[in-house]
Amino acid sequence: MSAISTETEASTSLSASWESSLFSFKDLRLLRRCIQCGTCSGSCGVAPLADYTPRMIVNLVARGDMKSALQSSMIFLCTNCLACSTRCPRGIPVADLMMKLRNLSISSHLANVENEASSKEFLKNVLKRGRVYEPELMIRFAMRTSPLSLVGLRNIAFTLLQKGKLGLPSKSRTDLEDLRAKVEEGE
Repeated sequence: MSAISTETEASTSLSASWESSLFSFKDLRLLRRCIQCGTCSGSCGVAPLADYTPRMIVNLVARGDMKSALQSSMIFLCTNCLACSTRCPRGIPVADLMMKLRNLSISSHLANVENEASSKEFLKNVLKRGRVYEPELMIRFAMRTSPLSLVGLRNIAFTLLQKGKLGLPSKSRTDLEDLRAKVEEGE
């Protein structure tokens, strides 16, 4: 069997398995209703930093190109601010799609090390405080992926401190049990 047909079969089996495990039939019908207007991408604050825009991710999933979608940096950069989902003229839950893809990418071992590490550190940070404390998040992420990068960040951190853009951690929330339960339910 040729390498091309083997890769096509693997892609088809991945595509078939994700359809049954990731989305309900209703979800797939919604994704296929996308008119590719780009409103989601225009609303996304992190789209310029990613390899694919939200519009492109929806298109990849609707076409069944799951490998590209699951290896995308977009699904890990998404902050779930819901701007894309709120503004979509077709009512497509784009932010939900990003979260589902992120979880599937990690469980399928298709995420690269940095994306997986950033996602896990972000979640730990939120579950610890109820909100994100960026300095701690960046330090923990750097320690997991490339500790020497912290040396280069010291000047940026100092400048941010001087300008009042970086402060001490705010008081942690006390009502985190519901949040933790929802996260465990979603995993």
